[in-house]
Amino acid sequence: MKTVIQKIIVAGIIISGGKVLIIQRSSDEEVFPNIWEIPSGKREFFEKSQDAIVREVKEETGIDIEVLIPVGVFEFKVEKENETRDSTQISFLCKPIGSVEVKLSEEHQNFAWVKENEIGKYNLSDDIKKIVTETFNLVNKGN
Repeated sequence: MKTVIQKIIVAGIIISGGKVLIIQRSSDEEVFPNIWEIPSGKREFFEKSQDAIVREVKEETGIDIEVLIPVGVFEFKVEKENETRDSTQISFLCKPIGSVEVKLSEEHQNFAWVKENEIGKYNLSDDIKKIVTETFNLVNKGN
């Protein structure tokens, strides 16, 4: 019987100049190689979600952010040989502080700043496409 591990993932939807930052996982990543995503990572035990996303975005992109509001939650499952990961992803709208020059970590091989109508051109999960589109709609209502 496989072990089931629950994980909380926090993600940053960083919008600047009408574009969102997406990053492509490295080809040698164990889970979802070459897939495009938004900056994200596991929340550590007893870490506040907002602190975790600030840390993860800095580690993965080199960008400092301000966390504005949570914009969505979804669940996904990852099957591995000896375990099943039952993950919940909480996505936050974020704005960059200072430079938006991207410095990728070794976990990622590429990045792009994309407009809302360009999201479909990238190999993103349906859940990510949906939450990014919903976030653009939220931001556009505010303008």
